[in-house]
Amino acid sequence: MKLRQLSPPDRTHGTTRREFSAQFTALALLSAAGLVLSIAAAKTPAAGPAQEKEDKVRALRWDPPRVDAPIASLSTTQACSLPDVLNQAGEHAEELVDHLQNFIAHEQIRYDSRFVPEDSSGAVGTGKIRPGENSGGESLSAKFDYVVDFGGKSGQFQVQELRKPLPGANNEYLRAVLDKGLPALALIFRPALQSDYEMRCEGSVQWHNQAAWVVDFHQKKGMRPRTVEMGTRTKAYPLRIKGRAWIAENSGQVIHLETNLVDPVPQLELEEYTFSVDYAPVKFQSQDVEIWLPQFAVAYRHTAERRMITEHTFSDFQLFSVQTQETIQKPSAP
Repeated sequence: MKLRQLSPPDRTHGTTRREFSAQFTALALLSAAGLVLSIAAAKTPAAGPAQEKEDKVRALRWDPPRVDAPIASLSTTQACSLPDVLNQAGEHAEELVDHLQNFIAHEQIRYDSRFVPEDSSGAVGTGKIRPGENSGGESLSAKFDYVVDFGGKSGQFQVQELRKPLPGANNEYLRAVLDKGLPALALIFRPALQSDYEMRCEGSVQWHNQAAWVVDFHQKKGMRPRTVEMGTRTKAYPLRIKGRAWIAENSGQVIHLETNLVDPVPQLELEEYTFSVDYAPVKFQSQDVEIWLPQFAVAYRHTAERRMITEHTFSDFQLFSVQTQETIQKPSAP
C-alpha cells in the first residue's frame, strides 16, 4: 500500500519538513539497480566534558546476532515457496521507499565503546573477551527528531537522513560514530537487488507470536557488493554480507533482519560487523492508515582495538505528505 496525499500539517515534532530539508546530508546512493548503506570507519573521538558526563549512561551488552547458528523451534514440515515469498517481500520493499519518506519519529540512540584488552601474548583484538574485561570506553545517549528522504526518483538518487537533536540532547560525539541508513536495510529485498544474493528458505518459525518464513541470504561470489560499504577519507570498501530475514507468512512483510560480514576486512582492521533491524506496523488513526516502519536497530562493530555498539529506538511516529501538486496553464494561442 503506497501513501498518497496525506494531509497532516507540515510541522511535526516542532520541526517543519522545509527546516529538515535544508539540513539533509547525503549518506548513501540508491539507484534503480542497487542500495549502498555508507558507513564511516571513524575512530571514536577523544573524550570531552560532555562525553565524560555521558559516561554515566548504562553500558550496552555485547550480543551480536550469529546468522549461521541454528534457530530453535525451526519447522521444515510446511512447504515454503521461495519465489512467492521473495515476490511479496520485493513488493513491500518497493513500498518501503515511500513509507520511509512519509514519517517523522523520535529516535533514541545509545552508543557504547570499549577497548579490547590484550591477551596473554600481547595481541590485541583476538575476540576472546570475557565478561567484565572491557574497559576504557564511552557510553553515550541522545534523542533526536528523525527524517528519511530519497530525493529525486529519476535514475540515481540519494538516501538521506537527518537527526535534529531534541532539547537537552548533545550529538557532537555521536555524529562521528553513527551507523547510517540501518532502517533502510530491508530494501535488499527490492527485485533489483535480490540477484546479488543466494537465497533459500530455511523453514518457518514463530517470531513474537507471528508465523514467519526464515530466508537465508548470502552475497554471491564474484559480484561487487552493492548493499553496504565502509569508507575512510580516501577510499570506500564494499562489505560482503550474509544474513537471515524473518518474513511474515500472511503478508510477506520483513519483520526482522540480521546480517554478518562474510569475511573480515583487514584494510579497515574490521573483524566483525553485524546488524539487526526490527519492523512493525504503525497505525495512524487520523488517516486510517497502517504502514510498516522500523522500530529498532542495533549494530555491533569489532575492530582491532575496540568493540562498539550503536542502538536505535524509534517512537512517536507522525505522518506528513511528500506529495505536491502544481497546475500548469498553457499559454493562449496567438
